[in-house]
Amino acid sequence: MLLFTSLILILLSIILIIYNWKLNKNACFIGLFFFLVAIYGLTHYLTVYGKSAFWLALFFNTVSPFMLLSGPFFYFYIRGTLNDSQGLKRVDYLHFIPAIVHFFGISTYLFTPFSYKKEVAQLIIDNFDVIKSIKVNLFFNYKFNFIFRLFHLFSYAVFSGFLLWNFSKSKTNQIHIPKNQLKVTYRWLVLLVILVLFLVINFLILTLFFIKYSGNQLLQNTIIVNITTGITFTILAIGILFFPEILYGLPNNKNANLKRKFKRINQMNILQNEEDNEPFYELASKIRTYLDEEKPFTNPNFSISDIALEMKVPHHHVSYCINNIFKMKFTKLRTELRVDYTKKLLQDTLHSNITIDGIAQMAGFNSRSSFYNAFKEVTGKTPIEFLNSIN
Repeated sequence: MLLFTSLILILLSIILIIYNWKLNKNACFIGLFFFLVAIYGLTHYLTVYGKSAFWLALFFNTVSPFMLLSGPFFYFYIRGTLNDSQGLKRVDYLHFIPAIVHFFGISTYLFTPFSYKKEVAQLIIDNFDVIKSIKVNLFFNYKFNFIFRLFHLFSYAVFSGFLLWNFSKSKTNQIHIPKNQLKVTYRWLVLLVILVLFLVINFLILTLFFIKYSGNQLLQNTIIVNITTGITFTILAIGILFFPEILYGLPNNKNANLKRKFKRINQMNILQNEEDNEPFYELASKIRTYLDEEKPFTNPNFSISDIALEMKVPHHHVSYCINNIFKMKFTKLRTELRVDYTKKLLQDTLHSNITIDGIAQMAGFNSRSSFYNAFKEVTGKTPIEFLNSIN
């Protein structure tokens, strides 16, 4: 189970990082944390249960410096989400010092030929206890390495929990954060800290068993721990997959005029409850006006980044407005805007010589097939059928 869940979490983290690299740094931080924790679990599986010298040589000790980055990335994610901030400050790079020191500690082993690493891996597969006698770090022995990595992550998890505790004291006064988003995201952050602490305890138990017992005894005594670790990985993956709104973080619109009451925003059917002062309705109204008047969607490369740049707000604020106020995905909104604009162009150019494909390009569609599929999906008719109906 640990192997399967580690691979799933690695895949999910890679998707998170690639998709949010330029859009949401906090999502990248949690993606990097998931990736490193999953790599740790995968390395543990290959070391204890694996039978491939190649894969064990690829992971054993070579990824250990990166494990000391999991704590900082976890902390950056929690802090950035609570503060609605993105990126790092100069002082934040000090958190990477332990990983750099560890990298230099294993540099001698790291740059040895891969054939030698395979020999070491085969020795471990033949006799697991060999790990205790292999010298791979110039500065520290294996006990210090294993325990320090866990203590390092534990410290960051505890401090992140402390940040959440302080935030909870002022949570009821956070009127510039959408209430539902605040409730869902805060609960996710609390659950995340608890799961990370549980993971650390699990790996600590594995480490203590490793120090105390021989290879065969270790296998017998750690089965339950491995299963619970796999379950924890599964919960982390489910949290992201089934509740993607947590990636919007806690969007804080400090400039919101909460006294204004919007009943409708242009042609969009966006209603506001009189008892619910949604701090992002004003931004949503500006976004809708921008889309209606400027028609940026006619650019084939139109993306959320264009809206964020125009509005001069973070990407995740725009994502929140589209998903939670417009109640649709950005891709669907973009498609509907283009189709609606195409319908208008078809009516206005009914007696002109412009082709349907030409009109589709004017609306932002970059291919004939994507245009016809989108038009059919939104209107229930093909462009030809639509023209016949207005004739």
